[in-house]
Amino acid sequence: LSSQISCGSNIKVTVASSGEGATLDGQGETGLFYLSGGCSLTLRGLTLINGKAVNGGIVFAAGAGDIEIIESTVRDCSAVYDGGVVYARDSGAVSIISSTVSGCS
Repeated sequence: LSSQISCGSNIKVTVASSGEGATLDGQGETGLFYLSGGCSLTLRGLTLINGKAVNGGIVFAAGAGDIEIIESTVRDCSAVYDGGVVYARDSGAVSIISSTVSGCS
């Protein structure tokens, strides 16, 4: 990705692999998702790698809804300040379920 995928509406977004596996790669240049406005996000069956941001290497959420990472692999992500994987301020619940996280800081 060359920039974050943004959602600023009060909706629920699901990004899921069709079973073949899908990779979202921030290439060490950007976080993967930017959420606000009540947007909820579910990530399922994905490989999420190389996200890098000031806050939230994979997901930055401010005033967002719930965030779920399910049956996914998250690796090599970083944040300069807070939330190597997820940074959630004034947002809903954050759940990482049946997933592997490694190399994130």
